[in-house]
Amino acid sequence: MLQPETCDWREPLDYLPALTATGVDFTLLYSGMRTPYGGQFSILAMHPDTVLEGSDTGALEQQLTTDLPAYANAWLGYLGYGLKNRFEKLTQDDPSHIHLPDYRFVKYETVLVFDHDAKVVYVHRQGASNPLPDIAKKGGKNDVKIANLASDMTKAEYLGKVAHILEAVRGGVLYQANLTRKFTGEFSEKPDIAALFIKLAEVSPAPYSALIRWGDTAIISSSPEQFLRMDAAGNVETRPIKGSARRSADPAEDTRIRDALAASEKDRSENLMIVDLMRNDLARGCEVGSVKTESLFDISTYATVHHMASTVTGKRREAVSPLKLVTQCFPPGSMTGAPKIRAMELCSELEPRGRGVYSGAIGWFGGDGSVDLSVVIRTLVVQGNRFEFQVGGAIVHDSTPEGEWEETLVKARGLAKALGIDEDVLRAL
Repeated sequence: MLQPETCDWREPLDYLPALTATGVDFTLLYSGMRTPYGGQFSILAMHPDTVLEGSDTGALEQQLTTDLPAYANAWLGYLGYGLKNRFEKLTQDDPSHIHLPDYRFVKYETVLVFDHDAKVVYVHRQGASNPLPDIAKKGGKNDVKIANLASDMTKAEYLGKVAHILEAVRGGVLYQANLTRKFTGEFSEKPDIAALFIKLAEVSPAPYSALIRWGDTAIISSSPEQFLRMDAAGNVETRPIKGSARRSADPAEDTRIRDALAASEKDRSENLMIVDLMRNDLARGCEVGSVKTESLFDISTYATVHHMASTVTGKRREAVSPLKLVTQCFPPGSMTGAPKIRAMELCSELEPRGRGVYSGAIGWFGGDGSVDLSVVIRTLVVQGNRFEFQVGGAIVHDSTPEGEWEETLVKARGLAKALGIDEDVLRAL
């Protein structure tokens, strides 16, 4: 394997305007926020070589390797929430507003790896020697106009469904369920995908941002949450988020809100349930005794929200492939509830449409067995002039319907800002 080339340092976002203008399919995994647990590298892959998509991940399993350099056989893409029906034999949900394959992973001819600390760009080429995209200034046309904005649940419907879940929790049917609601709409004209992503990265920076574009479809994400990260030696880490609170423009009030989240018994209970769930999921494919809780109830602060997160680690068993371990933990526990199967069943009964990509995972599999996947939250899906995004929250014994409703609006804030949607408009839907 030849050593990668290097090129002059440029921010990944500098490539997007010219790249989107060419119509080339690509994936950008963008570390838009440096954190103690990640954010050093971004990956921009372009010019598809091989595309795998559908509902059967067997074809992807056959293509993945563990004995090559990471970028010699790198596959980038997403696993949609609908794969739960295959992995856990659950009932198929109603179609999402925008219907996409349950999964889509691509091996690209050209992969750029950006080391934000060293300010170096590594260029990995496979096959054809495609030219790098031109550099253009950030910006572009992001003053989108939106029509037919709608929600798949009115406030009254959402409050009633939260109350239904609370009855199930208090009746001992389950401990927690993550109910979500979907917003849909149309752009008055075809949007500038690069400008939308750059705007979202500015108003809602996150360590696991992503932009996947093929044809007239784009997935635009600013996720703060790590699903699974695994190195070539099989060391696994997951960092589930559960527990959220709004930001305030007043520094003193913002500190008070953050401290209240850190001390909240409700949010700690919510978080601990998902930690236990992820420990159990990891134990299915990790060496006996290797699964450990490294930290509990850490508070991370983002542009529009405070989050509570914990870290669980393990060591993949040699007989378990990287993809198998991922599917054993899929969907992310923070997006389902506990017990996991019953929570997914109940939410499928209550949610009018399938989640699509939302609640799944975005990221990459390396040729050396490494994996890095985010949880698909804070994510906009665009197809032609149509778009959708989804928000939700975990309902536990101490939840209140009104409080859960407010949490959905807090979580929609970053995407709403990027789209120019006033929060009062979302409240009225």
